[in-house]
Amino acid sequence: MGAPNAFRCGRRGRTMAGKSSITQPAARHGTNKLTRNDLADLEWTNRIPECPTYYPSEHEFDHPLVYLQKIAPEASKYGICKIVSPIAASNPSAFVLMKEKRDFKFETNLQPLRLSKWNEKDTITFSMSGRKYTYDEFEALANKTFFSRFHCSGGLPSSCMEKEFWHEMMHGKKGKVEYGINVEGSAFSCDPDDRLGTSKWNLKNFSRLLLSPLRLVDMEIPGITDPMLYIGMLFSMFAWHVEDHYLYSINYNHSGASKTWYGVPGYAASQFEKIVLQHVYCNKILTKHGEDGAFRFLAQKTTMFPPNVMLQHDVEVYKAVQNPGEFIITFPRAYHAGFSHGFNCGEAVNFANDEWFPLGASASRRYALLRMMPVIPYEELLCKEAMFVYKSSRVRSSKNKPEDKASYNAIVQPFLHLMQFYMTSLSRQKSSRNWQRSSNASGLVTCRICHRDCYVAYLLCKYCFSHPICLFHDIAPHTCICGRFYSIFKRNDIFELEEAFKSFQQEKKCNETFSLSSIFSCNRNECIKHLEDHPCHQENSVRGTANSPGAASKPKTKIADCIKHSVENKTRMLHWRNYGLPSVKGTNRPERPEIIYNLRKRKSK
Repeated sequence: MGAPNAFRCGRRGRTMAGKSSITQPAARHGTNKLTRNDLADLEWTNRIPECPTYYPSEHEFDHPLVYLQKIAPEASKYGICKIVSPIAASNPSAFVLMKEKRDFKFETNLQPLRLSKWNEKDTITFSMSGRKYTYDEFEALANKTFFSRFHCSGGLPSSCMEKEFWHEMMHGKKGKVEYGINVEGSAFSCDPDDRLGTSKWNLKNFSRLLLSPLRLVDMEIPGITDPMLYIGMLFSMFAWHVEDHYLYSINYNHSGASKTWYGVPGYAASQFEKIVLQHVYCNKILTKHGEDGAFRFLAQKTTMFPPNVMLQHDVEVYKAVQNPGEFIITFPRAYHAGFSHGFNCGEAVNFANDEWFPLGASASRRYALLRMMPVIPYEELLCKEAMFVYKSSRVRSSKNKPEDKASYNAIVQPFLHLMQFYMTSLSRQKSSRNWQRSSNASGLVTCRICHRDCYVAYLLCKYCFSHPICLFHDIAPHTCICGRFYSIFKRNDIFELEEAFKSFQQEKKCNETFSLSSIFSCNRNECIKHLEDHPCHQENSVRGTANSPGAASKPKTKIADCIKHSVENKTRMLHWRNYGLPSVKGTNRPERPEIIYNLRKRKSK
């Protein structure tokens, strides 16, 4: 039975190879959009390079976030990577979900197997099927679907399955598949003898590992702090999307068929959104234009299109084939999509590390701009982690190591920016007569205007307690709907946050001063070496004798003059950086020499 199906896939590939290859999206109704005919040639699937695969030792496997930080400089360039587990689960997912979790059932989504035109008349939505399955019921349905198409139980090459999937998406009209997505629960065993279940790679505990900032989230968030199951069948798909708040994600294939993944590196995310905006979506369906409009529509996780669209516009895209027992890691702001080769059971959860905080700040600003409800309290995580760094002597004593210093800066810099804003804003609010009342408050609140999480301070009417407003909005002339002025609510520990801010700021200034002195030291050594090698210096050294100190002092004077000149240049550059460059017309600026070197005096002494 296997040979005819292999021939069928090869024959279809040869037929499509004879047609015109995809070079530019064809015009449709006067617009430069994708058409299904553009996918006639699927040989582009062979031109997508694979992402790296890593094989950690059991010792490396014992420290997940440390290992991921080690491979991140290389792996993040691909957006996604694959990790092969050195240990296997003793209890398969079927046993866990049918024996350890009795009465386990899940509802599926219906997914149309076709490409959308993405205009006002044709969009794709994934609707709930309305039917609940047990694990074995859905497995039987998925296996029947696979057999009815290929007349075999599996084992087809991944390249063949990839072409079959996109051929179906190209020619599909009414075909649908079912996919159990966002199913709460885990298929990792609770058996103490299960090595994978008792390891730190058990996704039930992964997001709350010691080095993950998500350990500080007080509540349980399915999919973010707690894993979710994804139970698929042939051609069940997950559309192009980026993780909430630009977080990392980890996905484990418990059992069944493989999955094909596509990933775009995080540094190409803006290009990705621009290409989708120009060549996939029609502007009439976007509530907000520009890349932000594309980002918001992509967040619905229903947009599926072939990755060759990115290849045509020089956007890097990579792929991976995930087999059972393998992990897939997606990096911050890396768009990804994929599909299943048959029945399988996957599990996924988000996580973060210290280097994520600058990206989290960027995501928080974008959420506020688009007025999207945040999923995690970013400000709270940043402030708690910064206070942990401030109070922890272990972190403060080891931050001189390169890897620790990078983590330290990734936390401290966003914290300094956030607290600088709040301290400036609170100072301005208190100076106004409208903001005389203030009181302390704690807890998680979101702004009613932009939905930003307000952890440090916010505005609220203390009489009607209608809706909080973050300090990022200038509403000084306005009053509450009840006619009274707003009051400033601040955290009880805001003074501790301010102390940490001042400490970090002072330490930053000390580091800058130390770097400046290092620059001057390097310049002095370079000047000395340059003058010692100069012919004039060598000539003076020959002429000078023990009885002629004046001759011997000339080179030292030249060295001092050279160092003084170099220092003056550096001081002038720092002055321009802080106070601006002099104008073209030669406007005189008051000089502020902050460092004076008199090396001649030092030598004479």
